[in-house]
Amino acid sequence: MNKLATLDELKPILARARKDKKTIVLANGCFDLIHVGHVRYLRDAASRGDVLVVAINSDKSVRRLKGPGRPLLPEEDRAEIISAFSVVDHVLIFGEPNVERVLTELKPDIHAKGSDYTEETVPERDTVRRIGGRVAIAGGPKVRNTSDVIRTIALSSASRPRPPRNILIIRLSSLGDIIHTIPAFAALRRGFPGAKISWAVAPPGKPILECLPGLDEILVIKRGKLLWNTRGLHQRDRVALDFQGLIKSGLLAELSRARTRLGFHKNNLKESLAAIFYTQRIPQVSEDMSVIRKNLKLLAPLGIQDERIDFPLRIPAAASAKVRTELRRLGRNPGQKMVVCNLGAAWKTKRWSEERWTAFILALKKKQPGLLILLLWGNTEEAEAAKAVGTRTSSPVVPFLSVVEVMALLREASLLVSGDTFALQAACALAVPVVGIFGPTNPRRNGPFRKEDFTAYHPKECAPCYKRECRRAECLEDITAEEVAGLALKRLRKG
Repeated sequence: MNKLATLDELKPILARARKDKKTIVLANGCFDLIHVGHVRYLRDAASRGDVLVVAINSDKSVRRLKGPGRPLLPEEDRAEIISAFSVVDHVLIFGEPNVERVLTELKPDIHAKGSDYTEETVPERDTVRRIGGRVAIAGGPKVRNTSDVIRTIALSSASRPRPPRNILIIRLSSLGDIIHTIPAFAALRRGFPGAKISWAVAPPGKPILECLPGLDEILVIKRGKLLWNTRGLHQRDRVALDFQGLIKSGLLAELSRARTRLGFHKNNLKESLAAIFYTQRIPQVSEDMSVIRKNLKLLAPLGIQDERIDFPLRIPAAASAKVRTELRRLGRNPGQKMVVCNLGAAWKTKRWSEERWTAFILALKKKQPGLLILLLWGNTEEAEAAKAVGTRTSSPVVPFLSVVEVMALLREASLLVSGDTFALQAACALAVPVVGIFGPTNPRRNGPFRKEDFTAYHPKECAPCYKRECRRAECLEDITAEEVAGLALKRLRKG
């Protein structure tokens, strides 16, 4: 139903309503920027009768009343918005400074005015009495008017930080932590689509960043005899964000000469002295949350409150093709489910024993025959362990793969079983099902962030300790092969 009508069109409509003993209510206003006061006004006005007619000031009328720059919306748009209210029956546009002519022509029973008036101050009160109607003050206690809302928006815009033109991300290493920082990059790119975003990284992390569309510049920071090679790092108008929280990464922020250098609260830094290099630090956050979400909170001073966890990774076609060739060589059949077991980790305290891996794989094969179980490794020591487990379980050992090829392999997997290391973080980023095996580190901080994934974790009184050496390592040794096999089967069934 088209609710917009002229005075001449409304007269016979309202005459029929009056013949049916219906009470007619007239409300009026500019309705330039709809706010809660308008909603309450119209709802209350409608409750006073049976038919609600809303008269809207024309563009010229609003301009005379409110001055230059108003209205914000043209009269046709304002009429359509008011027509969308279910309590409104008819809408008309008038060009006079007040609604005296409209009242005289339509003769409503009630003229509803907003609560910024009293019955004595309504400009058209005499006209209302002359036509035999009455004035009603509608809408309840006064709330902010449109001018107040516009003023608030203007002040908010003025106080909002100017969008940065150049942004420097500092996350040098490790590979898993670089993965954890990617959602913050994605949020920056969404928030500032026109900005140039650079990332300072150590050489091993460069291949991961090369898989990030939208990253404008990769600054590889190499350690020299005295300091780092910081060529290309210096730019005064940059905003530098240190996601690493070490003295060396804070110093790099300082050496970048960025005017704004953002970092975490000193209690959230791995090395609290790094705080001296920042121009601004965010309030302390809980270390029991995912480190991904912690990284997103570092964007708050830039006006970004984005909780979305997004990994815009693009694996090169050449890496995917090489991995598929290797999988055929390793005996994978089309459609066969594949479980990747990552035996390695940078810390000894994160590595499950060869005996546990062997027992786990044998249990998994027994409970679900037909799986292709591959053993992944990262260095010579881990390769030897993989060969030993492979011999005992008749499981193929993956050949040496680059960082990007590991990611391509994980994308082909039905499940990854791994400790807290790069493979686990990469699998989570690629939405590959995972079962994490955690010892000295906190799985709520470093583990899988999707509720579908599982973690085997037996914390002790000392946990999480984040120690790289431990004579007992009971937290890891208490995790049994049967437990992990059960979690793996459960995750495989979820798909």
